Amino acid sequence: MKLTQKIRIFPDSEQEEILWNISEKCRLIYNFALSEKIDSWKNKGEYVSYFKQQNDLPIIKKKYPEYRWVYSKVLQYILRTLDADYHSFFSLFKKGDKSARPPKFKGKKYFTTMVYNQSG
Repeated sequence: MKLTQKIRIFPDSEQEEILWNISEKCRLIYNFALSEKIDSWKNKGEYVSYFKQQNDLPIIKKKYPEYRWVYSKVLQYILRTLDADYHSFFSLFKKGDKSARPPKFKGKKYFTTMVYNQSG
C-alpha cells in the first residue's frame, strides 16, 4: 500500500523565494537532462538511461555549488519523471499513436510540485 499526503503550505516571502529557487533548479535539471538525451540520440543513436544521469548528479553538484542545497532525492525524482515521460512516449509511438509527442523543455514556473521521499 502506498500512502501519500498532500500538504498546502503558506510560506512567508523569504521561504517563498527559497521554494521558487528550488523549483528553478529542478526545471534546469529537467531541461539539462532532456537536452542530454536528445543530443545523445541525435549524435550517437544511443539512449541515455536514468541511472547514468542519476550517477552524474554528484558531478553536477560539485561543478555547480548552488545545487548542493537541493535534496538529492528531489533531483532524482525529476530524472525519474523525465525517464517515465520518455518510456510513455516510446510505448505510445510503438503502438502507432500518431498524437504521441516526445517530452518538451519546461518553461519558468513549471515545477510547482516538489516530491520529498520520506526514506531520504
